[in-house]
Parts: sequence; structure tokens; C-alpha cells
Amino acid sequence: MTFEDNNTMTIYITQIILGGFLASVVWFIVGSVLYMNPFVANIYKGAENSPALKKWASVPKYICLQYVGILAQCLLWAFVFALAKPVLPDGVLMKSLIFGLLLIAVKIFPRFFDMWIQSTYPNKLLAVEFLNGTIGSFVIGVVFSYVL
Repeated sequence: MTFEDNNTMTIYITQIILGGFLASVVWFIVGSVLYMNPFVANIYKGAENSPALKKWASVPKYICLQYVGILAQCLLWAFVFALAKPVLPDGVLMKSLIFGLLLIAVKIFPRFFDMWIQSTYPNKLLAVEFLNGTIGSFVIGVVFSYVL
């Protein structure tokens, strides 16, 4: 590897990290709209006494931890996207669609199914999580397709 190759690699890794960070911010904003809208907020409010839901004494701490988790996932998925990019179809829309479906297949569906069969998490909330996670997967795919 020559100096130019190292320079190119450094730039690309920086782009991947920035893409992961940008995807985390976009997903956090979109997720806030999806989860905080009155319809979904009422579904969660109706289930707030469920023993399956953790009670958080500090909302800011909860929100910060949520974002840290989103950031970690988006950074990891940005590297996966960068590795998978050569085999993804051309075009932003198709690339976004295929990568979004990949995220649903390896992240959203297994989590949904596992929670459904092994927990007392309310079914309405599982449906919300699945739908919002699916939307978020496509949002992440769009951001990566444009940025990386």
C-alpha cells in the first residue's frame, strides 16, 4: 500500500464514520417523530403499567442512552454498507431498498420475533416497534446511499 492508498483509505473511513453519524442524527429525528406523535404516544401511554416496560426515573438519561445505542448501530451499519456497496444495485432508490431490507432481515425481524415468543411485551407495542424499525431501516439505507 502506498502513501496515496493510505490517504484514500483514511478519507474513506472518515466518510464512513461521518455517514454513520449523519444516519444516527437523521434516524433519531425521524424516530422522534414516529414515536412521539400523538397516536403512538397514546399506545405507549396505554401500556405504561405493563410489567414488560422499564420505568425510567430520568427522561434525559433515557434519551441519551437511546441516542448512544442508535449511534453505535449506525456506525457499525455504515461499515457494513461500505463493504456491501459493491454488490448492491445501482441507483440510490434500489440501493436504499435492498440495504433497508437487509437491515430488516438481520435486525428488525429477529428482534421482533424473539420478543414476541419470549416476552410479555404488549403486542401493540411490538407492532409499533416493527413498523417504526422498518421505516428506520429504509431511512438509514437512504442516508448511506446518498453519503457513502
